[in-house]
Amino acid sequence: MDAEEQKFIWLLDEDEISTSSDGSSTLCTMCVEESDSTAVLYCDECQENLCEMCVFFHGRQKTTQNHELTHIENSGTSEIRYLLSDLEGEKTANSKMDDLFVKHISEEMDSKSLLFDRLIKRCDDVKMETNLHSQDISTEINSHFDKYIESLEKHRTELLKQTREMSTKHTEFIANQQSVLSSLQENVDEVKKILKTMTSGLGGSSGDWSRLSKLLMTIRQAKVHVTSPETTFCPDADGPIIDQYQFYGQIFSGHLCPAKCYIDCSGLETARVRQKALVILHTLQQEGKSFPCEAKVRVKILEPSGSLCKPKEVRNNMDGTWMIEFLPYETGKHVLHVTVDGQPIKTKSVVFNVKHGWREHTGRWHCCSVCSENRRNDEPCDYCCNHDSVVHPGGPHWTCCGKLTKHSECDTYTWRKRRNQTSPYNRPLSKCSFDLSLMNSVIKEVTL
Repeated sequence: MDAEEQKFIWLLDEDEISTSSDGSSTLCTMCVEESDSTAVLYCDECQENLCEMCVFFHGRQKTTQNHELTHIENSGTSEIRYLLSDLEGEKTANSKMDDLFVKHISEEMDSKSLLFDRLIKRCDDVKMETNLHSQDISTEINSHFDKYIESLEKHRTELLKQTREMSTKHTEFIANQQSVLSSLQENVDEVKKILKTMTSGLGGSSGDWSRLSKLLMTIRQAKVHVTSPETTFCPDADGPIIDQYQFYGQIFSGHLCPAKCYIDCSGLETARVRQKALVILHTLQQEGKSFPCEAKVRVKILEPSGSLCKPKEVRNNMDGTWMIEFLPYETGKHVLHVTVDGQPIKTKSVVFNVKHGWREHTGRWHCCSVCSENRRNDEPCDYCCNHDSVVHPGGPHWTCCGKLTKHSECDTYTWRKRRNQTSPYNRPLSKCSFDLSLMNSVIKEVTL
């Protein structure tokens, strides 16, 4: 008997269950507690008689769901035939349902086939669009870099042109100096001849003396300088903008002059402990122009205790200025030393004072009842109400120091020092405090 027969056999009514030849019913072996449960099937492998409920659970278990069940001999055959006929009808209905499912699945697969065919064709179109898009991007990239390279060539050509012009100008200057030196050399030779004539015993005429005086004046007033070309190429300096492209690199006709470099000390006026301080170093050439090229900048900061405070950062802004950033850890006078290319600058040392860190207000931003007319906080003001000698500010102020600016630094310590109102420190009593005199009396009583 198959599983479907096992599923429906237990649905038989109790009235339709057959009895044995002697009129007694076969009892279920598994239902030991209920003596009136009638068995309907028999399991050959388990050798047990099963009632309707036991048949159901017998078919649900994995170990017994494939066991073969046979009808008990004393059961009537008409009920079994009726049950088998119902099973055959159910099988026919199930086959119809299967055909319906197969039809729906076939229609779904046909639609999916059409969809996949369209997607396959769409893949070919997308491949073509991707190739065209890639070609457009490649063309745009090539155009961009062609323009960039063309602009870069213009910048390089301009730099080379400036170099040639500066070289030509310096060569012409040296040629002029050389001609001046040649004429001066001729004047020196002529002076020597005149002096030789005068020393030979013949004496010099008035014309020789006048000529000699003119030659000497010309020789002594001559100013000739023969120097090497003072040109520097700075690749990191901001260059021109060509075809909307920013380029870098400039040629400077001059050398760095450490003796003319100076420091902007405005950032040291507000130096505080554990807060970054900034110093600006200006590097200049001999002519007084800014020098934006690289240089060897060394910074030393001497603290009041004698230790050295190393700068956090020394950065070249590439515009003739350097940013020096440091973090002081001590209060008092500090000394700043800066050298450029191993030589001291114009301001050899800078002395500045480092103040305490920013002090937050310990009180409240308050306007007491004296000036607010009970419109704000009625609590007493620590600054104006607890000290008779202090004049009331007459407006909103901090209760700790009396400052009238809300975003300001607390000045409590300075205020107390100025008015000699420093109060001694009174340690508050804890919750566990006790009376020492009472304790001593208790100790005396115990000792007695």
